[in-house]
Amino acid sequence: MSELSNARPTRGLLHSRLLATASATALLGYVAFIGLAKAEEADRPTVWIELGGKLDRISGDSETYAPPFIESVVQHGMQPPSNLHFDRRYSLGEVGSVSFQPKGSTWTFVAKVQYGRSSGVKRNHQEIYIPPVYVSKFQTKVQPKGPNNSALNRTSDYNIRSAESHSIVDFQVGKDVGLGLWGRDSSSQLFAGIRIAQFGTRTKMNLHADPNPYYGLEYKYFLHRNFIKVYYQSYNASPDIHRAFHGIGPSLSWTGSAPIADHDGEAKISFDWSVSAAVLFGRQKTRIHDHITGHHFEHNPITAPQYQYVDIRYENSVAISRSRSVVVPNVGGLAGVSLKFPNAKVSFGYRADFFFGAIDGGVSTRQGFDRGFFGPFATISVGLGG
Repeated sequence: MSELSNARPTRGLLHSRLLATASATALLGYVAFIGLAKAEEADRPTVWIELGGKLDRISGDSETYAPPFIESVVQHGMQPPSNLHFDRRYSLGEVGSVSFQPKGSTWTFVAKVQYGRSSGVKRNHQEIYIPPVYVSKFQTKVQPKGPNNSALNRTSDYNIRSAESHSIVDFQVGKDVGLGLWGRDSSSQLFAGIRIAQFGTRTKMNLHADPNPYYGLEYKYFLHRNFIKVYYQSYNASPDIHRAFHGIGPSLSWTGSAPIADHDGEAKISFDWSVSAAVLFGRQKTRIHDHITGHHFEHNPITAPQYQYVDIRYENSVAISRSRSVVVPNVGGLAGVSLKFPNAKVSFGYRADFFFGAIDGGVSTRQGFDRGFFGPFATISVGLGG
C-alpha cells in the first residue's frame, strides 16, 4: 500500500516538470520570434527614394498638314511637304519617387513623377533640273532662263521643327496584401490615389516651293517663237501648331515582387511587376497659326496681247483655336528585375502607359488621337530610416 501511495506523487511531479519545460520552451521561442521580428522591423527603412531614367517610344499621331499648293508641287514631280510631316517618336526622360511606410504599419504613402521630352529638326532641299525643250523638225533647242539669263531649276526648301514633352504625377496610398502569396519574402500591395497627366507638342514649319520657275524661254529662231511661254509659280507657308492635354483623376494600381535568387541573405534578385488604371478628367487644346503666300503668273506673248495674262497673288493668315473637355481612360503596366540590398535597390525593366483619345490631332476640325509611352527604364533606390 505504501509503495503504491508513494508512486503516484512521483508520476505527477514528472508530468508537471515536463509540462513546465514545454511551456518554457514555447515561451522562449515566442520571445525569440518577437525579438527577431522587432529586430527586422527596426532594420527596415521607413523611407525609400528612387531616381532613374527612361527611353520612351511615343505612339499616336496627328493629322498631316497639307498646304494649298501641294497639288502644284506634286504635279511638277516634286516631293510634297506632307511627306516630311513627323511627330516625335522617341523621348528621353526621368523617373523618381518617394515612399514612406511607418514602423509597424502595413500602409505606404507614395509620390511618383515621370517626365519626358524630345525635339528635332527635319530639313529638305530638292532641286529638279529643267531640261531644254526641242521644238519643230529642226530640233531647235529652247532653254529655260531666268531674269538674269541664268538657267533655272524647280526647287523646294522645307524646314520642320518638332518638340514634345509629357509629365505624369501620382499621389497614392497603398496597403500590403497577400504577403507571401508567391513564396517567402514576396510582397503585394494595392494602391489608390490621384494621377495628374500633362502632354504637349509643337510643330513649326517653314515651307517654300518654286515648282514653276520659268521666267521665259530663250529661243534661237524667230520661226519657233509660238512655242514660248512666260510663267512663274512660287509658294510659302509657315504653320505653327500647338497641341496640349491636361487631366487629373482617380487611379488604382497593384504592385508585387517575388524573389528569384538569394545570396547569403544580403543581396536578393526579385521579379517586380505592376498594373494600373486611371480615369482622367481634363481639357485638350489645339492652336494653329498659319501664314500662306502664293504667286502664279502666266503669259504667252505670241498668242495673247501684252495685257492679257494671268497674274494671281494671294496672302492668307489662318488662326484656329479649339478647347474641349474630355474624359481619358488610362491603363499601364510594368515588369522588371531588381537587385535588392537591405538599404538599396537597383532595378531594370520595361513600362508602358496608354491614354485613349487624349490629343486633338486635327487641323481644320477636331480629331481625337491616342497617346502612349512605352520603353525601358533603370532606377536606383536608397532606403533611409529604420
